[in-house]
Amino acid sequence: DTIASDKIVLYTYGLSPFSTECTAVLEEIGAEYKKVELGLEWFLLDKEKSTLRAELLQMTGQSSLPHVFIDGKHMGGLFTGNADGSSPGLAGLKESGELKKMAA
Repeated sequence: DTIASDKIVLYTYGLSPFSTECTAVLEEIGAEYKKVELGLEWFLLDKEKSTLRAELLQMTGQSSLPHVFIDGKHMGGLFTGNADGSSPGLAGLKESGELKKMAA
């Protein structure tokens, strides 16, 4: 299971500015993470990557990318939090100082 394989796992699209910004945030704090690029954009995905995107939607309730997982828990995207409201998204976690603690 990819989500459990690393402390931080980031699912992205190559052409997504939100995905690029998530990567920049993680780089800025010096976090080690696994980046899983599904493709350049949603409409360019092959069958396997489309299935993975559908599985992420089913698991998280979020259809858009990026998806950030820390310690196997969904944190949301860049500005969107997770379904249970326990995470404000990557930008909010960085702003509060929690992201650096979580990434350590």
